[in-house]
Amino acid sequence: MRSAVLLAVVLLLPRAVFAEPSAVRQRVHAASVIVGGGCSGALADGPDLVVTARHCVVGRDALEVRFMNGAVRTGFVAATDDVADQAVLLLEEPVTIAPLTVARTIPISGSILYFEGNPGDPRYQEAQLERIGRCPSLPGLPNALFTTVHGVPGDSGAPLVDTAERIVGLVHGGAQCQIATPADTLARLIDRVLAP
Repeated sequence: MRSAVLLAVVLLLPRAVFAEPSAVRQRVHAASVIVGGGCSGALADGPDLVVTARHCVVGRDALEVRFMNGAVRTGFVAATDDVADQAVLLLEEPVTIAPLTVARTIPISGSILYFEGNPGDPRYQEAQLERIGRCPSLPGLPNALFTTVHGVPGDSGAPLVDTAERIVGLVHGGAQCQIATPADTLARLIDRVLAP
């Protein structure tokens, strides 16, 4: 009797909505951008916010942001996080593209992630989060995401998304380990930009 009740409760629990990999791929590609001609990024949490790696914007106040539908905007550097190697750009004018949502928590080790890399030369990959820890490339960041993603130059700032199509990290790379920076610090950076 107890197992029947438990089964009934499990069946009544709301189920998380997970997209098929092809749907995730389409959403990621549509929201992905080329930043300044040499890095990647993504439209996130609004029609006028782009996230990317901080090392892609160093020494710049504004950069060209190119969307995959052909739209081009100027993105102004609105906030950066040196420790997490993350930046938020505020677009001069919003775009009519659905943004990706930034996750507020870090995924657990073993999670399946999706990655496109630089949208100008996409290399779609299904990857896994192997572990969370420190990397010598970002010594002040305690929760870098170690994944199975095979990145190349130009992928910096590209989003890693989960099965719910949320950004869980941004590609950082690094000379000593291939990593991504976590979305929880990115969410706080966006909150700082949007604060009144």
